[in-house]
Amino acid sequence: MPHDFSSIEQAIAVLQDTSRRELERVTSVSYLEEVGTPEAIDALISVLDDDDYGVRWAAAEALAKLGAAAAPAVLRAILAPYTDDRFRESAHHIFKENSDPQIREAAQPLIHALETSTGVDDLTEAAKLLKRLTA
Repeated sequence: MPHDFSSIEQAIAVLQDTSRRELERVTSVSYLEEVGTPEAIDALISVLDDDDYGVRWAAAEALAKLGAAAAPAVLRAILAPYTDDRFRESAHHIFKENSDPQIREAAQPLIHALETSTGVDDLTEAAKLLKRLTA
């Protein structure tokens, strides 16, 4: 997907500008995925509960493709005080479709918790997985 961004800051500004068209915001997601820096990953995580389904989905796809590079940051976000159903759905997709087979395998208990629970199990499994990945 072609983009005209001259900096990561510009792409993040477009991504976070909800007055922009979905296509523009999704194009910024593509750019941020290519960059793949911690700052880009944080920006992608910040829209996992966005009102625009297409933006949420594109960000979740990008984070899944980034695999192990994005997993710890996504897990830390799951452990944040506020996550809604849209965020949980996005996190489920990120781990179920993760490009890293080891992350997908290690995340099975978290994936199950995201499918069947409404909170505490998610937090427990996310904390366990984060500890495994960052040990």
